[in-house]
Amino acid sequence: MINIKFYSNSQAIIEGPELDIVREHFSVKNEAAHFQRRMGRFVPSRTYVITNQGKVEIGLISELYKFCNTKDIQFNIEDDVLSILAPSLKKENTKNYNLKLNFRDYQQDIITKCINTGRGTVVLATAGGKTLTMAGLIEYYYQNYSKNFKCLIIVPDLGLVNQTLGDFKEYGTSFTTSKWTGKDKLNLSTNVIVANLGILQSSKQDINWIEHIDLLIVDEVHKLRRGNKVNKILCKIKTVNRFGFTGTLPPDNLDKWNIYGKIGPQLFEKKAHELREEKYVVPAKVHVLELNYSTPTSQIYTGNNTNAYFLQESEFIRRSSFRNNLLAKLTGKLDNNTLILIDYIEHGELLFDILSKNCKNKQIYFICGDVEVKERKKIQELMEQQKDIIIVAISKIFSTGINIKNLHYLVFASGGKAKIKIIQSIGRGLRLHNDKKELIIFDIADNLRYGQRHVEHRLLLYDNEHIDYQFKKYYETENKETE
Repeated sequence: MINIKFYSNSQAIIEGPELDIVREHFSVKNEAAHFQRRMGRFVPSRTYVITNQGKVEIGLISELYKFCNTKDIQFNIEDDVLSILAPSLKKENTKNYNLKLNFRDYQQDIITKCINTGRGTVVLATAGGKTLTMAGLIEYYYQNYSKNFKCLIIVPDLGLVNQTLGDFKEYGTSFTTSKWTGKDKLNLSTNVIVANLGILQSSKQDINWIEHIDLLIVDEVHKLRRGNKVNKILCKIKTVNRFGFTGTLPPDNLDKWNIYGKIGPQLFEKKAHELREEKYVVPAKVHVLELNYSTPTSQIYTGNNTNAYFLQESEFIRRSSFRNNLLAKLTGKLDNNTLILIDYIEHGELLFDILSKNCKNKQIYFICGDVEVKERKKIQELMEQQKDIIIVAISKIFSTGINIKNLHYLVFASGGKAKIKIIQSIGRGLRLHNDKKELIIFDIADNLRYGQRHVEHRLLLYDNEHIDYQFKKYYETENKETE
């Protein structure tokens, strides 16, 4: 038997003889603990989401309830806690309301489920219409609250702030909006305030007003990692109505439980392959290009420090003339717009120079953190209007929050195995366009120590996402390809 008692608007207290069983389930083993202890530093063997005293975040209670059911543990929750978990609006079918927006069936279902549940996390694949769904949800609350209705939307960066506001304007929403960034002062007279993470993390900002908002929405909620300062801010917010949107939840259980605890459990999931099957996005096809180098591995991995081998391999492939020239030759032959994603600025600059020399018939752009948001938007707009444009971009900038419908080719030029980044990067090119039948992806796979491991992860991901792929091998010595 466990009993859930009220502690605060953000936490409850678990009491009962099965507390230890529950705590153990909501914990993760620290694999490095033994090693760290040998090095003279203490690291706990496990990280617990629930404290020794039984404190648990409100949003995690539904997951706690599910676990107790599987273990036949009796579960009692006091009314004071239920009042926080329950939605502030009565159960409704939003189809009875004129939201003046054109929703897909699953978007309508998401809005209805959110309102009837009160809080939770929505997993909606990239190109699934996340911003439109958010707009419909806000519109509903706005129509059913007082004139002083206040909503806070948190997005990762400045680019997404502007994009979100631009989309709302395009949808013709009736609520008033403003942005709160390092450059834009807080305007509490509007119904909806869109803020970037950076402004919330600033110690100079007065955030007391946030406690009393009516609706909280966190976009790209997978970025809400444990230890982030924003977590403490979210704990101050009193409203029951809070939702997170993401294309992919983090694989790490601690990060996932942190999202559930601050926002709420997963309410809905729409996967990319479901969008493709229902013809809401274009299909994708992957060409895996395996590069085989003539350079002996003894020249790539030098010294005895194995921890440095990854960096050595990464630098080698970035500087490889064989690899970079092949990329230039490949993209130069493509007959429409191309996005090349890389991880390092120096790699991007090198590719930009090579492409500029070898692809005279194309417009080449390089986008990194130094490029102003306005300039990035201009380049995106140009790509929507024209063809034969190549954008070389840092993946951290272009893997999320960028909408380019007129994108036909995507090149993964830096390898890696990060699931969220890869999935959301693919989503950049899946949006429908009159002149596009499918998205072609070129995955550069290096036949090296880490390159081989990482491509195996990517192939597994393609399988899980129901994306077809095929192989081609390229040899530096022979300068030819084989099927």
